[in-house]
Amino acid sequence: MSETPFMQLYVSDFIGDTLALSTEQVGAYFLALMAMWNAGGELPDDDRKLARITRLSVKKWLAARPDIEPFFTVADGVWVNERLTKELQKARSKSELRAS
Repeated sequence: MSETPFMQLYVSDFIGDTLALSTEQVGAYFLALMAMWNAGGELPDDDRKLARITRLSVKKWLAARPDIEPFFTVADGVWVNERLTKELQKARSKSELRAS
């Protein structure tokens, strides 16, 4: 089991931020966030892997990527999301505090 099995979701922020995305893109974005959480805060900048993570064909992923990518920072071969990184750090801090 992950050391941080619980990811807080700010529903109003998520809905507000994704109004311009299609239903399929919202699903792909959310799957990417959940996979990123489980992976410790980053995903590889690899279209085949990202397509698999988002459960889209490579063709559909490549079509959706321009709309989803602005929610992330892509650098040095990885995707990160600033909000997720902050929330992951908070969750880890709480977990460490409770463990001690």
